[in-house]
Amino acid sequence: MAEDEFKCKSCGNLVTTKTVLPEQPYMLENDEWILDRYSIVLLVLMVLFLPPAAMTIGGVMLFNDNMYKRDTGKLLVTGAFVVMVILTIVLFAGSGTLTINI
Repeated sequence: MAEDEFKCKSCGNLVTTKTVLPEQPYMLENDEWILDRYSIVLLVLMVLFLPPAAMTIGGVMLFNDNMYKRDTGKLLVTGAFVVMVILTIVLFAGSGTLTINI
């Protein structure tokens, strides 16, 4: 039978067709969780070791339509900023240019 036929030519019965859904990835955009654990660990490592890159990626994610991605972008930017401030304080304290007299 052709795809556009709904009735069998030999017996006259109506044929119901089932539409097969395309294979979907294990994470959907409509689901609450978009990033899996592996991706979250990679993002945390990026924030710790590459804060400028994490801030850039987070800044791009801030302008996404998906609320979950926007929240992830906020966390990336905030985390990268905090790590950069801490690293700056440690750098200045270690070099001797930051002295605190009490």
